[in-house]
Amino acid sequence: MEEVFQVERLPIGADLHTMRATKFKTNLVAAVLQSDLSVDGATRNALLPQVLRRGTRRWPNTADFMRNLDDLYGTSVSADVAKRGERHLLTFGVGVVNDAYLDGGDAMLRKGFGILRELMVEPATEGSGLRADYVAQEKTNLRRRIESILDNKQAYAFRRCNEEMCRTESYAVSKLGRVEDIDPITPDSLAHWHARAIREFPMDIFVIGDVEHTRAAELAAEAFEGLARRPCSVRPASTRGPVPSSEPRRIVERMPVSQGHLVMGYRTGVTFASSDYPALLFTNGVFGGYTHSKLFQNVRERASLAYFASSGIEQTKGLMWVNAGINFQAFGAAVGIIEEQLDDVRSGAITESEMENTRRGLIRDIEMMRDQPSSLMDLALTGIVNGCPMAAEHLKQRISQVSVEDVTRVARGIQLDTVYFLRDEEGAHHA
Repeated sequence: MEEVFQVERLPIGADLHTMRATKFKTNLVAAVLQSDLSVDGATRNALLPQVLRRGTRRWPNTADFMRNLDDLYGTSVSADVAKRGERHLLTFGVGVVNDAYLDGGDAMLRKGFGILRELMVEPATEGSGLRADYVAQEKTNLRRRIESILDNKQAYAFRRCNEEMCRTESYAVSKLGRVEDIDPITPDSLAHWHARAIREFPMDIFVIGDVEHTRAAELAAEAFEGLARRPCSVRPASTRGPVPSSEPRRIVERMPVSQGHLVMGYRTGVTFASSDYPALLFTNGVFGGYTHSKLFQNVRERASLAYFASSGIEQTKGLMWVNAGINFQAFGAAVGIIEEQLDDVRSGAITESEMENTRRGLIRDIEMMRDQPSSLMDLALTGIVNGCPMAAEHLKQRISQVSVEDVTRVARGIQLDTVYFLRDEEGAHHA
């Protein structure tokens, strides 16, 4: 049976998305607040969910809050931020046991909605602000999360390539915000930001599991009754960016590293909302998305120019990247052979086995996604952000129809924008 979301606008101005799926032992009840990605709001957005998950008005102590969840058959909660193109998403989730395994009607589902309301709307407070010790502790944790990227040099290189490639675009902003914006945040200012987010940010509520839509709508309306929100709607995310110049930018940064980290950023001109999106997935798969791909087989295995080499896409912004770990002296040769692999895809030098292995890999990925409620929600969110809902089964069908001609057509539209190389310090290992 195809997994399709049923959608309904609730009285509070939020959209409810439900998917009836009896195969899961737990039901996912989640909500997402959506805002534009910006320097001004990113750090506060990143901090807020971490503070809210520490406790609620009814359970202000974190340990008591967690014990209460454990007593509810191991109910789980999550809260974090995500980034879809130039949209910033504050995500809150509650996982409750399927009531079919208990004798309480829909008691656990009702409690799940109640916990979601408390988690999002009724935080632990102190005076006119959020609880000061939680704010202070989570500011420290956020600072560590941002700074820890330096410990993972490939992740650091990837971020720096993004910052350079999208330097005039909102996409360059990290989903975690900036270290320099953490200190000015106070319990009072974060409480004001929280009130604004609840009141003004577009909200989507998701229920995935053994749940009837009409009952989920009743329980959602009941749980969030009285929530004061302004009417708001979501605009499709901006995908436009500058046209790459004929000569890609090349940036070399030096650090005390033992291995070179190469990131090549491309603009594809294709997004999730494009009719060519399945062909872009296919193109990425043939080029560098799997172990049978051209990058893995030719750059890593045959030429031995990289410790690892792969490609990936950002489906809302229409970007593609190549990530590779290389020797410092292999920079020029690696860039050249990577470009040769993409030229082969553009010219149609694609074997039947590359096509079929990619098709199988993409379909396998979709099937795995269908086994995870959070992944199904992620697919729905991507559709919402792009103004183009797409069910997993529909995507699978479109993948099955992609031809070599589709792949080469999309590949010909992919342009190299930025080449970033993180290497050793001057004179550290090589002249």
